[in-house]
Amino acid sequence: MSLISEQLQLFVNDSLNPQKFAGNRFSNKEFEKWRVFLKNETSKLKRLPAIFPGKQRQNKAAISGILNQVVDLSNVVNCYLTKLHPIWKHHPQADVIRANYQHTCNAFEDVISSLCQAYSFTKELVKITNFNLPQVKMHLKDQHNLLTEHLNKANVEERLKELVLHGFSQLAHSKDLRWRDETYISELTKSLLRKSELGTKSLIELLIINNFNLPEFFHYCVNDWRNRLVEIPGLHEQQEMLLTEKDYLYNLNLEKGLQLPGASSLLYNDLNQFLSEKYQFVKQLLKLRRDAVTDQERAKAGVRFLINLPVPQFSLFIRMQIEKGLLPKENIGDLFNFFAAHFYTPNTLFMSADSLQKKSTDVEFSTAQKMKGQLIGMLNWLNSNFNLSNYN
Repeated sequence: MSLISEQLQLFVNDSLNPQKFAGNRFSNKEFEKWRVFLKNETSKLKRLPAIFPGKQRQNKAAISGILNQVVDLSNVVNCYLTKLHPIWKHHPQADVIRANYQHTCNAFEDVISSLCQAYSFTKELVKITNFNLPQVKMHLKDQHNLLTEHLNKANVEERLKELVLHGFSQLAHSKDLRWRDETYISELTKSLLRKSELGTKSLIELLIINNFNLPEFFHYCVNDWRNRLVEIPGLHEQQEMLLTEKDYLYNLNLEKGLQLPGASSLLYNDLNQFLSEKYQFVKQLLKLRRDAVTDQERAKAGVRFLINLPVPQFSLFIRMQIEKGLLPKENIGDLFNFFAAHFYTPNTLFMSADSLQKKSTDVEFSTAQKMKGQLIGMLNWLNSNFNLSNYN
């Protein structure tokens, strides 16, 4: 169904074409007829709520289609005003032509605004006219500048700040910017600006609540969890961390926020799926370890051995043997898998091989200091039991 009259479409596509002005002069009366005809046609379009009374979502497609037809007509006139400007810019009546083109675009903007007020749900779908686009982009640019200033003052991790600002810019410069996009960017920016004490954690929370489902932000969250898992040596403790994060994420999801337009999925669902899959992996790994040894019973039988060192010192002890050539550097991942599978510490019954390997290189000074004490103790034992004190 189309309520855009053929006369209006013909008027825009033919009568207003700049080629019609080439070599011709028009009277004031003809320009007045232009405005009168336009007023009559746009008045008919504003009466659309009488044809589709109330907030009738069942006619959403038809109403949105009519609105986008108006946008297309506006874009045609804007093309006459901008791209085809060279055709009429030297015309004796160029100022009047420009004024009437602008008046026509404004009339279409008035129709769009009126119908979007009557049917608020259409604003999600209607395109921004090319005539109005520069103003919208200028507004979004101003907001981006305010957000940049706000984040620069906030205690936010630099990588996250750059990601957010790039994401906002990417959304604002999308090819087919619609009003729903402008609304999302503006409302989310206002929400961030209202937070006077904005930090890394609170920024992440706001972005998750408001479904900031850009690939870069998803990977940021996932990488943060991966890094935290590597720092946790115990598989039981890793499970606990993943369950805690799932609960934390669920609670954030209860705070219904904005929805990123055009997103193929909810950020909550994507992040929750990652946590669920990671939890299942750790659970299966733990089961495999338990199958290899019957917990403490088989450990006592010699299948797995207790080493009286905390995980960080044990990791460094392994690394020292590798660096001094006592253990091979080849297949280093398999080497740490072996130690994780066959040893346990007083506080960590099942160790993560990834965590063990990472801690062997990310060594804190206090860990190195304690390991030095262990080595000095070993050396003293050699000296006292084999009379080595007097030998170099």
